[in-house]
Amino acid sequence: MNIQLTISLLASDRPDTLKKCLDSLSPFLKKLNSELIVVFTGKEQETLEIIRQYTSHIIPFTWCDDFSAARNAGLNEASGEWFLYIDDDEWFEDPGEIIQFFQSGEYRHYRSAFYVVRNYTDWSGKQYADAHVGRMCCLTPETRFVNRIHEFLQPFSEPEKMFRSFVHHYGYAEKEDIRGNASKFDRNIPLLLKQYKENPNTQNCMQLVQEYQSVDEFETAVRYCRQGLKLGEKDARIGACELWMQVRLPILLSSSGHPEEALKEGERLLMHPRTLEVGQAHLHAISANLCWELKEYQKGLSHVRRYHEKMRYLEKHPDKADRQHGATVTYESAKKRAVSAYVAGLLFASETDEWHRIKEILSWMPWDQEDQVSPQYGNLEKWKWSHPQQKETILEGYSALRTGNPYVTLQKALWAEDKHLSAEAEDYYRLCISDCPEGFLYQLAEFAARNRFSLEPLLEEITIETWDECTKVLAEHTKTSDMPGFLENLRPGMQRYPICIWRLEQRFLEKILLKQAMGMPELAEPLKQYCDSVAAEAETLYRSELLNEPDHYALPYQYKFTSAIKTVLEHLEKENYQACIPLLEKAVRVFPEMSSVIGKLSNHIEEKLQTPQPVSEEFELLGRQVKQMLYGLIEHEQWQEAWGVVNQLAALLPGDSEVMKLKQEILSH
Repeated sequence: MNIQLTISLLASDRPDTLKKCLDSLSPFLKKLNSELIVVFTGKEQETLEIIRQYTSHIIPFTWCDDFSAARNAGLNEASGEWFLYIDDDEWFEDPGEIIQFFQSGEYRHYRSAFYVVRNYTDWSGKQYADAHVGRMCCLTPETRFVNRIHEFLQPFSEPEKMFRSFVHHYGYAEKEDIRGNASKFDRNIPLLLKQYKENPNTQNCMQLVQEYQSVDEFETAVRYCRQGLKLGEKDARIGACELWMQVRLPILLSSSGHPEEALKEGERLLMHPRTLEVGQAHLHAISANLCWELKEYQKGLSHVRRYHEKMRYLEKHPDKADRQHGATVTYESAKKRAVSAYVAGLLFASETDEWHRIKEILSWMPWDQEDQVSPQYGNLEKWKWSHPQQKETILEGYSALRTGNPYVTLQKALWAEDKHLSAEAEDYYRLCISDCPEGFLYQLAEFAARNRFSLEPLLEEITIETWDECTKVLAEHTKTSDMPGFLENLRPGMQRYPICIWRLEQRFLEKILLKQAMGMPELAEPLKQYCDSVAAEAETLYRSELLNEPDHYALPYQYKFTSAIKTVLEHLEKENYQACIPLLEKAVRVFPEMSSVIGKLSNHIEEKLQTPQPVSEEFELLGRQVKQMLYGLIEHEQWQEAWGVVNQLAALLPGDSEVMKLKQEILSH
């Protein structure tokens, strides 16, 4: 029977990823006339047992520091019309596109193919770089792997098919720090240098650039990059490695601390006849970023416009967009530069006072690609708020966009508010509620407060934990003088959510207590309000028998704090100062963030304890009688007896200035 496809897998002892890899290859084996060959370089029996569940075609191979030799061991036993290879730490997300390629017979019209390796740089799966890799070809007697390291197939003939199917690869996530890269570098670099000496070509130069860049040896990487570009010019065909190095050279120069040279080199390459449109798009975006660093704003704006023109050209010529690729340098990766390039364009237009371009540049942004634009929301906000005089122009630009992007919708709401279009503002507000961009909830609450819109639809969509985070930001952004009005505007639209009202009130009061320069008695009123707010919330959430034990472990620290402070305030009214001290010690333990407030209370109590207290009428009568006796002793110059009496009188009447004078007179004798 004719075998359409041979899949060759190079496997070591990585059972976790191996299982994922083999599972992802199963659809090929089920739906195509295909075979799986595993070249096994490992030692563990456990790994072999996993492989035997999928194929019996296993080739033991003793590792000899030669990837091509290992790959060719599998290639030598391949029987398929086509050949595909993969590593054991990679697995297909969905191989359906490739399977259809064979099922439909389309494969007969091509000689080779590329699929995508998605190289993740962190374990979250959010940071990655896609690279088209030529790992599929029509099998001929001449097909061989070459190069001991970073091996590839030869011949690799045209026409080529470009697949969008991709494999996951987390190998680079394990080497995030330079120490991890260093061990790989020490292994790879001697092999690559030997390979380069034997065969100095663009492929080997590109691999050397990648290795030296991985350990931050940028000067050496630049040298091999320049050498590779010279070698590339000897070939009639502009190859993938040359394209990659054209784009990489200005990046390396910038990384080595030479942004001026990087910009100069990038602009030279843009004029070079061997630089293709995909490479030009990348270089314009890179040059724009360099212009921002070098404060060449007019030139930077020009590069942003040229980037946009190249991307529109490639969009209209998909055949060129697909054919022009070099590892991570592709049309798709050029598209990923769009957001940063266009944000730079907005900044350039602002710096050069070309505000008429704002509307145009905003329209270029890929707003529907929220995963790409959302990381720039913070920069867009800084840009907007740093140009308050152009607020109307900026919001006008957003108002003209046709997109459901949540950030843009929020800007449209602000535009409608600015134009006093209350109905439109409320419509946009309600759209924002259902899809509020992350980190902008506080702006929506501020918007509701200014316009007296109900916050209840928003509170229906979020958790209390999310609201808590929002209240912290609102407290940070709201002036203390504006807080009462802010709460007054929101309160009617939050009646069904009293806990949310109390939480916001508490954050505001905490800021007032901590930030304002208040002493006693001014401190007492906001403290009492804070205690009442916390108590009201607790009475809604907890049973009364639990609240009667304020030290119970299940109660929140705010309640324990306010329980102690409420008692302190009661003692202060009764002038029972000594009883306050242990309560304040307890309060600072449970809520140390309020230590400055507790410190103010402590100082007030200390002053009261040291201040002479008013004496009663009985003590005043007694004091007058003792004074008469003291004057008699002084008149008869009985100084010793007078000294004992004056000290008793000073204790009885500590604030009496007459007693102080008598004491000094007695001391002088």
